[in-house]
Amino acid sequence: MSKYDTIKFNKDDIIIKSGEKPLNHFYIILKGKTICYNDFYKSYKYNNEKGSILGLVSSTIDEPYFSTIEAEEETEVIKIKTDSIINISNEELLNKIYDYLYLILETWLSKYYTILAKNKVDLYNKYDILTMIEIYKNNGYTDVVHKMASKYMHMFPDTDDADEIKKILNDIKPLEKPKHISGTSFEFKKGYCLYSEIASSNHIYIIKSGKVGIYCILNEKQIIRNIYSEGYIINGYPPSLEYKPLLTTAIILEDSVINIISKKELVKMINKDRELRMDFIKMASIKVHNAILKIKSINTKELNKKLIIIIYSIIKMETLFNKNIKTLKSLYKIDDIKNMLNIKMSNKDICLELEKVKYIEIDSLNNINISDVKNYIEEYKNYIF
Repeated sequence: MSKYDTIKFNKDDIIIKSGEKPLNHFYIILKGKTICYNDFYKSYKYNNEKGSILGLVSSTIDEPYFSTIEAEEETEVIKIKTDSIINISNEELLNKIYDYLYLILETWLSKYYTILAKNKVDLYNKYDILTMIEIYKNNGYTDVVHKMASKYMHMFPDTDDADEIKKILNDIKPLEKPKHISGTSFEFKKGYCLYSEIASSNHIYIIKSGKVGIYCILNEKQIIRNIYSEGYIINGYPPSLEYKPLLTTAIILEDSVINIISKKELVKMINKDRELRMDFIKMASIKVHNAILKIKSINTKELNKKLIIIIYSIIKMETLFNKNIKTLKSLYKIDDIKNMLNIKMSNKDICLELEKVKYIEIDSLNNINISDVKNYIEEYKNYIF
């Protein structure tokens, strides 16, 4: 650690300020304690102590800091240049960074789902598997239905609903298994279910081509977490936090080629491949940023601003590995946006509101497209503060 700069902060010093442009470094606390707070989720304040990482997410993706961090006592930190992560050979430090990013992602996602849920009961009704099966069936995801029904019969072989489940399994056939290409690469057909909310996979999925949608059932609706495309890495392992809405279902939305590996293999790859390491940290950071923008959007009163922020979050996810993209034809539909923000309005009314937002187009399938990605980001970047 001695090769990094050491900085001391006095009590009440502001270490990081919300809304400011990030610098090309982050901190790790050596001693002392800080408090972190924000304007978009005021009930959530937390302390950071020795070993905590500060400012990594924003500095990695060059987005404004989303929280203010203040020294609660004399605090000493080491300053690490973000660009230097690519050269870090300390495996313990790298693992610390990875664990931090996954934990902070799950933490903010749990805050988002807590707001989104209509009431506390919904968090526990989520495991009503028959309801989940019915929702996915109504939305046309037959492979999800078959896999959930099969798992249900395995979990509850003597259930009173056995005849109903057997009928589903008889009427709905699973999609063909993925075709092995070579090594860890497989070809998947559109509609295939990689894993579900009731059966995690214990695999890591690296998307080489195509698109994968991540969903969960909440408020008796299908909620989309994100749509991932080429370059993204999906974690099929169960979440660390025991919070049911964090469990998800992964569905192939376009014919895709995906590498399937274990978490241990991923860690080895990241530690060995410096470019992959940086891409992975950017990817984890943009997922955290996406979760925070969801919270900002759902907590915003003005409908116009809600829509601008949530679409901004989608664009930032889509452009992480393709910053030169000029237009965006997304697979996010108006219903997806409504469910993500728990908006109870007609599609027609949402369309009328979206017509007021520059560079937004709605196609015949109600997909939300962006005609000019660069200008959208420039026009609305101040809305996310």
